[in-house]
Amino acid sequence: MRMDDLDFAVERKSEPDATAVIVRGDVDLTTVAQLADELHSATEERRDVVIDLAGVTFIDSTGVRALVEAYRSARQAGLQLSVRGARHWVARVLEVTGVATMLSPQTR
Repeated sequence: MRMDDLDFAVERKSEPDATAVIVRGDVDLTTVAQLADELHSATEERRDVVIDLAGVTFIDSTGVRALVEAYRSARQAGLQLSVRGARHWVARVLEVTGVATMLSPQTR
C-alpha cells in the first residue's frame, strides 16, 4: 500500500434528487476497485448518481474507465450518472478524454 492510498476515501450520501458518491484523494490502479465498488452499489439503489470529484487530486486511465463503465451501467438501468466539482488536473483529464461532456448533468 502506498502512502497516498491512506488519503483515498469514497463514501455514499443520500441527497434529495440523487445518491452522491464523494471521492477524495488519488484515483489510480491501487484505489480504483474501491471506487468501482461504491459506484456499483450506488446504481443498485435505483436512483440517479452524482459523483463529487472536488476532493480528487489525481485520476489515471483506470479511474476514467471506472467512470465510463459506471455511466454505461447507470444508463442501462435508466438512471443518470454525472460528475461535479472536478478541478485542475482532474477536470483537464476529463475534458481531454471527452468524459466531461458525457458525464455532465443532463435534463430529462
